[in-house]
Amino acid sequence: MGSEGPVTGGKGLGVFRALARDIADWGERVLRVRDSCGAEAAGQVLGGIAEWLGTDLVDGMPVMPMERWLLLDGLAEELLQACRACAAEERGADERLHGIINRARELE
Repeated sequence: MGSEGPVTGGKGLGVFRALARDIADWGERVLRVRDSCGAEAAGQVLGGIAEWLGTDLVDGMPVMPMERWLLLDGLAEELLQACRACAAEERGADERLHGIINRARELE
């Protein structure tokens, strides 16, 4: 397997980057849907995020180091909370979500 195994890179790093990209994409999607279709429609996107959390994110756990997975898991939880706040049109929610998107993009 060499130095590109799941712990140091290879598939694990690719999965990590893909999941980080997914986090940013979900955040951007919520903002786009809310801006074009309204808060109720943005709230419906939360179901997709919850499904993603239960499938893709969980499926990534075995192929990467636990500290990387925990980083993504925590960021994904922040994403879900910020998206809920955006859908509820809470004050400051957009800034929180933009911050999460930026952090996720930095991990790509």
